[in-house]
Amino acid sequence: MYKVLVANRDEYDTKGIEWLLKSSMNAWEVESAEDEAGLIKKLETFQPDLLIFELDLIKEDRYSSFLKTIQIIGPDLIALTMEATFSQAKRAIDMGVADLILKPISADILLKSARNIHRRQKLKTPAAVKSSGMITDKAFNYQDIFLEASEPEEPFLSIGIKTENVLELPMLYEFLESYAFQKKADYFILSDMVLIISENSGVSWKEESVRFMRNWQETSSEPIAISIYTAQEGPNTLKSHYDANRKLMELTFFRGFNQVIEENLLPAWLSIDPFLTPEEQSSWIDFLNQADLEGIKSWFSKEFLILEDPYPEPGLIRIRLTSILAQIRRHMKTFRLADGEMEKEYLRLFQTILYSPLIYRIINEMISFISYVFETIRSDKKLKLDLTDRVQFFIETNYWDSSVTLERAAEYADRNPNYISSMLAKKCGKSFRELLNETRIRQSSKLLLESEMTIKEISSACGFRNQQYFNKVFSKIKGMPPNQFRKSLHKTSY
Repeated sequence: MYKVLVANRDEYDTKGIEWLLKSSMNAWEVESAEDEAGLIKKLETFQPDLLIFELDLIKEDRYSSFLKTIQIIGPDLIALTMEATFSQAKRAIDMGVADLILKPISADILLKSARNIHRRQKLKTPAAVKSSGMITDKAFNYQDIFLEASEPEEPFLSIGIKTENVLELPMLYEFLESYAFQKKADYFILSDMVLIISENSGVSWKEESVRFMRNWQETSSEPIAISIYTAQEGPNTLKSHYDANRKLMELTFFRGFNQVIEENLLPAWLSIDPFLTPEEQSSWIDFLNQADLEGIKSWFSKEFLILEDPYPEPGLIRIRLTSILAQIRRHMKTFRLADGEMEKEYLRLFQTILYSPLIYRIINEMISFISYVFETIRSDKKLKLDLTDRVQFFIETNYWDSSVTLERAAEYADRNPNYISSMLAKKCGKSFRELLNETRIRQSSKLLLESEMTIKEISSACGFRNQQYFNKVFSKIKGMPPNQFRKSLHKTSY
């Protein structure tokens, strides 16, 4: 039992601090003294682990005696003072005070200081003593988490605690070792969470979990989530409890961290097709071609950020997001952006989609990356290209628009349309219309191979006003109609 002595001349302050500590840390034993004589007596009889005292409570003629007493008993010290002066600070330092707190006292500051001191003391305590507050004759072993075993005679409850960043799990376990729940518990540190096993009686574990989270947040900025599983239905083995807590924790992908997850039933995932439909592929081609960032944000919000229970299985959501990333990749290749710094950012985003614990963070990073792609395409390309390349760049970025004309390209390049035509004929040996159609057919060929869009949808996505004209142009350039081209590609891929 961790013992705390509060010594303060103000009766109301003393009772307030005593109530604060007892209500927040109910496993602590707290007593109080209101004058110097009572303090010395309680130090000798109660022998506290932590002394919270008013500096001016100790008179000058008793100062040496007080120092000898605390040196013998050895409590940690938190001093309280009304005066923020150098002399008071020096006096506190000479006593070896761990913290000096100015009155009026902030409950949050005092409680945080006391908890930090308690945790540091626990970490210094030898392991044999430190484990005395935990179940030492464990009913389970680590192998029971991964192998099926017989159910124990007594029912039990399991709690999973997970940090958003798995690298912070050791810090969480360290915190747990110095933390006192109302019931004794076994702790298992695993690669993805800490699993806690305890009796399922006499305690509101929801309230205990909320209290633990509040205490954790006062010492760490790392978000955590807590799951509670009681095995009201199904098997009651340690393995089943671990599997159940892992499944409950998957809800954080949609709901976020800093919450306690206590569900009557385990989540039943909604089945979805993880791949983009032809209509969705067409929409994404339009989004990217038109640099429609607002449309992309709206689509992401509707598809991923306003989901409700039952949620889609997180793994399928990740596959769906990689399908979108493939569309972005195709767009990058069109503008020769799939290398250098852009390629590094693309690969980093791919890893984020696979491993980030939060859907909204993945979406935010995807939107940022798409914005980066759009901005790179727009940024001073026009100034770095010669006239021919400027016109071809205009075609690459606008081939999807059925209303594209030589006049619009000339306006973009800041030249006369007749001059543009003669320049293209001289340098490329082709007209503007021929270059435009070649680009459209090149893009349509990719879609015929890589998408399930219909030929009509592809012709529209690539800027043709009707399918008949698309078929005619495609056959002229490729030597066969688009449906035959698609079949020939599928045959060679098998």
